[in-house]
Amino acid sequence: MDSEPVLAAKIERLQRDLFWTKTASALLFLCLSVGIIVNWPRYPKKVVAEEFVLKDRAGNIVAKLGQYGFGDTCLTLTAKQNVSVASLCVQEGEGASLDLHNLKRESRVMLTPGLNLYDPMSHVPPTFVMSERGQIIYSIPPHANNAEPF
Repeated sequence: MDSEPVLAAKIERLQRDLFWTKTASALLFLCLSVGIIVNWPRYPKKVVAEEFVLKDRAGNIVAKLGQYGFGDTCLTLTAKQNVSVASLCVQEGEGASLDLHNLKRESRVMLTPGLNLYDPMSHVPPTFVMSERGQIIYSIPPHANNAEPF
């Protein structure tokens, strides 16, 4: 068994080691905190891209946001490999559209406050159109019933 002076020396050494361990831990924590605070403003506050593509776990594209031909900016949502599609597009100049359809385009609904078509060059007035199997079944204004099915 150790004598009292030996035990006192061991306790003193343990206390000193504990003090230095706590001091080193506190300094490490302080350095990490300062490093995080200093670098915090460096993280980007915005992400810039030409196109955003969202894929599901299987790798299928389920959403796209980007600018497409003729300056149209569109958000396109798809389900089950394009079985159902919802597109919201705005045009650079004037016009916008909401287009809902299935893959085979058997049924479709389109709503627009007016938009420009580029092929052939024309303008679509404010319109709501529903079609089934390529035939327009309902439209506002009514004269759109005479339009070509889309």
